Amino acid sequence: MYAHRPVTVSEEEFLALPESMDHVELLDGEVIMAPAPSFLHQEILRRLVQRLSEWADRQPTPVTVGQNPLDIRFAPDRILQPDAFVILDKVNFRHRGPLDRVPDLCIEVRSPNDHGYDRVTKRLVYAEAGVREYWVVHLNGAMERWQGPGLEGTDLVGDHLTSPLLPGFTLDVRALFPE
Repeated sequence: MYAHRPVTVSEEEFLALPESMDHVELLDGEVIMAPAPSFLHQEILRRLVQRLSEWADRQPTPVTVGQNPLDIRFAPDRILQPDAFVILDKVNFRHRGPLDRVPDLCIEVRSPNDHGYDRVTKRLVYAEAGVREYWVVHLNGAMERWQGPGLEGTDLVGDHLTSPLLPGFTLDVRALFPE
């Protein structure tokens, strides 16, 4: 009996794929393609990015807020697309190819069938790359904030989320979810 070995690609081969609005990631040579998110997922993401952008616009120093699909290189052969991210600096909007800046904050709106990809795999990749904080939004209204060395410390967020990374930012978690 033969074991199945996944087909792997190089980063160069991955980057040669045609431009797409699909959620396609490269993780250690494996191309990972996710199905389209639900309307609820996209609405939560829209509301979250809107609130982060409003906060960023009020800051005295540049802050970049972005959302997927956008490739970010977290390490060689590790190009992922966080649902949303914050870089506490200005990013050149004319940059071509994957961003080479590791975000300070990454955010995932968890899909019901991700089987630990967001909470475990991506969290570990983000931690290894130096992401300082990681938020996971669950479609049932729960939210986790991971921080500290290795993104190992976690808090279950209640009604409001604040972050030492984002001074003056307060997120009404309930307002993310449509009624």
